[in-house]
Amino acid sequence: MNRSTTLLDAADLTVSRFDHPPHEVHDDPDREEGGHYGIAFVQEGCFGIGTAWLHPGAVLLTQPGVAVACRHDSSYPTDVCIAVRYNEAAAAPFAHAWARAGWQSRRRPTPRLAMVQRRLAIAIDAADDFAVERWSLGAVMALAAESQDARARGAYAPRAADIDAVVACCRAIEQDPTSRQLVAERARAVGLSSTRLTHQFRRYLGVSPHQYVLGWRLAAATELLDQGCSVSESCWRSGFDNLSHFCRSFLRALGVRPSSWRTLALPERRRKVQAMRRAVL
Repeated sequence: MNRSTTLLDAADLTVSRFDHPPHEVHDDPDREEGGHYGIAFVQEGCFGIGTAWLHPGAVLLTQPGVAVACRHDSSYPTDVCIAVRYNEAAAAPFAHAWARAGWQSRRRPTPRLAMVQRRLAIAIDAADDFAVERWSLGAVMALAAESQDARARGAYAPRAADIDAVVACCRAIEQDPTSRQLVAERARAVGLSSTRLTHQFRRYLGVSPHQYVLGWRLAAATELLDQGCSVSESCWRSGFDNLSHFCRSFLRALGVRPSSWRTLALPERRRKVQAMRRAVL
């Protein structure tokens, strides 16, 4: 018997914790037909898919019409998964990613999915629904990006220490995107060289530290504009030191000039910010 506990029910997706009730005998069905697009991360225990056994850190993909046959080596399994189920509208633009990935399960996650898994677990532990939704959507972007990159198919293991360093740097940026720290200073703070930090950011997030900072500064600027601040004030207060650079970056990332931001309907503004955040996970 499977047990599902809903952790987040959002417009585009549902995040659930799958496990098994203790002291209840579990019988593995011969096959389970997929009815939706989903990405599941193994948190605890293990179970088999095909010839592989999936342990904590592994990733499982589900998609409509594709059967999954799981097996357990105990009548009382203890495996736990965090599963993200996407609704049809959210999955439609990325449906090709599931087929293009070329795998149904991976014992070792790809770099970007490893990062998503870590950030999603942190968000769930903190009961931060906004971050849970952000990183659940980020999982689709990670799958889509890496399904087009042959280098992501290798049988390597993302290093926990590297992920820890990138996560620490990301959280520092998120807490204070206006900080004028150089990449070298951020790298020293997490015990890496600037070259190594930049390499790990590109590997696990697909962007450089500078691009990550830029995305968070632009998000901060949209909030200031929403509050009624002028373009100039929003520029300086969000950490930019050049108004022309700010306006060019804003237009490039959000598709509209800062001066026209408040003419957009609120749902459209939110959609644009969400899309920009997904672009940098």
